[in-house]
Amino acid sequence: MTNPNPGYILSDEILSNKINHPKHNISYPHKPSGSLNDLDLFTKGQPISLYKELREKSPVFFHDPMPTDPEPGYWVLTSYNDIKHVSMNPKIFSSQYSTGNLLTLGTEENRHPKLFKSTIDHMLNLDGEMHLGLRKEHMPFFKSGYVDELQKKVSVKVGELLDVIAPMGECNLVQQVSQQLPIFTLSEILGIPEADRQKLVSWMEFLELAQYFTYEMIKEQNEGKTDSTPDPAMVDMFNAMVDEMFEYGRFILKNKRENPSDDLLSAIANAEIEGQQLSDEFLDGSWLLIIFAGNDTTRNTMSGGIKLLHDNPKQKEILLENYELLPNFINETVRCVSPVIHMRRTSLEETEINGQMIGPYEKISLWYGAANRDPEIFKDPDKFDILRENAEKHLAFGIGRHTCLGKPVALMQLREFYKQFLTRFSDFEVNGDWKVAPNNFVHAIQEMPIKFTPE
Repeated sequence: MTNPNPGYILSDEILSNKINHPKHNISYPHKPSGSLNDLDLFTKGQPISLYKELREKSPVFFHDPMPTDPEPGYWVLTSYNDIKHVSMNPKIFSSQYSTGNLLTLGTEENRHPKLFKSTIDHMLNLDGEMHLGLRKEHMPFFKSGYVDELQKKVSVKVGELLDVIAPMGECNLVQQVSQQLPIFTLSEILGIPEADRQKLVSWMEFLELAQYFTYEMIKEQNEGKTDSTPDPAMVDMFNAMVDEMFEYGRFILKNKRENPSDDLLSAIANAEIEGQQLSDEFLDGSWLLIIFAGNDTTRNTMSGGIKLLHDNPKQKEILLENYELLPNFINETVRCVSPVIHMRRTSLEETEINGQMIGPYEKISLWYGAANRDPEIFKDPDKFDILRENAEKHLAFGIGRHTCLGKPVALMQLREFYKQFLTRFSDFEVNGDWKVAPNNFVHAIQEMPIKFTPE
């Protein structure tokens, strides 16, 4: 495949690649009780019962496309071993042929003019040496020595955030803490000035609603207005936020290209692949990827873990009596939360997955939340068990060449947060309903009201 250079745009190449309908007969015919295209389903948490149904009755299930989607549907994998197999064989299952993250490219008229290309032109959607080359540029900022130094700053920041909520006795954990810590950490890695950091918080809130806005506007075009149709003012605000985010990204990356320093943005801005700097499209895509991926996993696992402890008081008691269990508690929390819900691959050749023949250029989606509750791997998988012996085998960070680069930083932040939060606010309770964004790509917790004894 062609390497990016100033004239190369991966998204243009992908648009000319054909996606096929299933070539072979369906091995697991089943009509499921729900649809993974139903974004509202995900506002209640991940659809664990639907995952179980598919895993048991149709582990390689061909799912209908979204309404009005011109592309064929997609294969849904819910078995741990199937997802691992696809992830470990990138020469057969490509991230680059038609993205490793988007279930569909959609119709041209429904593509967001700025978000569309940037959701394609980045490292997650590359295969082979091109992917490894870009990944290598990021690596120094996720190695143990760098992370150890970063931990000192994160520890101080956690203390400051908890000092703010301490006298209040109650708060929205997401807004006050879970949102703030990853943005701080990410900004330290990227080299974003302190005065600009709250912008990232606002951008993240709107990015998590991008999928909802897109699908609701398509629905409105076809069905007219409904109760779920977004307010036009919200859509305008969303578009303004997207414009602001990319303008800032271009500004800061170009500045880092001219005046580099020891931070990740400088490394990306000055990366060279076969002697060529990254195109503007890849700079936009890298900027979007870092903001989204660098924030979401940690933020939603922080909030999700607090809810799990509240819902499982005996597990909370075990942890409070023995903080040496903290690393295993974090792995079990990540397993149960599974903050990245799915990723996507495309078959490049005739292949077989779990008895289902699949032809070339067919869409395959990997549902991590389902894999992480596979009873073949995890005994009593729906139980939150901080003593679970193999909790670290979860696939929430992916596996293989596309394993999340930020995993060491995410785990470090989670350790610092839980250690300090549970020490200071051990009597916390969830105090009201949580709120989750309508999104089947990330488990985006937007509100988590809690109460505790004030300090």
